[in-house]
Amino acid sequence: MPNNNVPECQSCAMPMDAADKFGQNEDGNQNEDYCCHCFVNGKFAYDSTFEQAVENNIPWWRVDGDESDDAARARIMEVFPKLKRWKK
Repeated sequence: MPNNNVPECQSCAMPMDAADKFGQNEDGNQNEDYCCHCFVNGKFAYDSTFEQAVENNIPWWRVDGDESDDAARARIMEVFPKLKRWKK
């Protein structure tokens, strides 16, 4: 169950529960919305479509590595459309 007090990356939903997990703005300050994997030096680390982001994140969303890609994809599809980067 997610901890509502821990911010989540608004691109990949990774919990940002430590200072080194936050992305970095161009001026070197911490970015409050995006994690260190998604946002580097004031820019998104990857330029992908929503569909590419979903597919690229499946390995990290598989429960214990045993879950199927389809099950992980379904869980991602419940979360990603609500994130700031992907919200329409």
